Amino acid sequence: MLAIKTITRAAALCGSVLLSQFSLAETTAQYGPWKQEAQDKELDIQVYTREVANSELKEFKGITHIKAPVSAFVALLKDTSAATKWMKDVLEYEVLDEVSETESLVYAVNGAPWPVTNRDSVIRSIMSQDASGAVTVQLTGEPESKEKNEDYVRMPALTGSWTFKPQADGVVEVVYQVHANPGGSLPTWLVNSIVVETPMETLTNLHTKVLEPEYQGKTFAFMQASQPAAQANVAAE
Repeated sequence: MLAIKTITRAAALCGSVLLSQFSLAETTAQYGPWKQEAQDKELDIQVYTREVANSELKEFKGITHIKAPVSAFVALLKDTSAATKWMKDVLEYEVLDEVSETESLVYAVNGAPWPVTNRDSVIRSIMSQDASGAVTVQLTGEPESKEKNEDYVRMPALTGSWTFKPQADGVVEVVYQVHANPGGSLPTWLVNSIVVETPMETLTNLHTKVLEPEYQGKTFAFMQASQPAAQANVAAE
C-alpha cells in the first residue's frame, strides 16, 4: 500500500511539473525578444519593443535613471491634473474612483493624428512597495467600467506598469512598460511610431516634471513600512 501511495504522489508531482513547464513555454511563446528601438544618451533613456502574439501593436518598455526620491514619482503619478502636461498624447485624465491611497480607477483620452479617431481607456492603477523600497504601479484596462463615448474608440485591453527602483546615490531606475489593444484599425506607420515615441517623450518629460517643488518631501502611508529599511541601507553605505 505504501509503495502504491508513493508512486501516486510521484506521478502527481511529475504531472504538476510538466504542466508548469508547459504553461511557462506557452506564456513565453506569446512574446518575441526585446529589441532596442531608440535611445537618448544625454538623458540615459532606452526604448525597447517586442512582438506580442495576435496583436498589431507591440509591447514597449522604456528605461531611464533620474536622481529624485521615489516618493516624488508617486506624488507625480497621483497628481492627475498634471498628466496632460507630461504623458505623451494624453488629452484628458480623470479619477473615476479613488478606492484607497494605493488604488484608483482612471479615465484617459489619448490623441491621434487626423484622420485617426482618438482613443479612450479606463484603467485600474494599483501601487505597492517591496522590502527594497521599489514602488510598482500595475495598470490594467477595464473597458466596461465606464459608458462608451461615441466620439472615441474605446481601447478593449491594456496592461502595463511603472516601476521605481532605488539605486545608489539617490538615483531611481524608472521602467515604463505597456501593451495595449488600440481597438479599431490603425495605419502601420502610426502603430510603429506609437510604441517608440510614447515612452521616449513621456520619460523625457518625466526628467524635469518630477523635480518640480510640489512633488518633493511627500509621504505616503503605504510606503512607511519600507522607509526605515531603505534609510538603514543608506546609513550603512
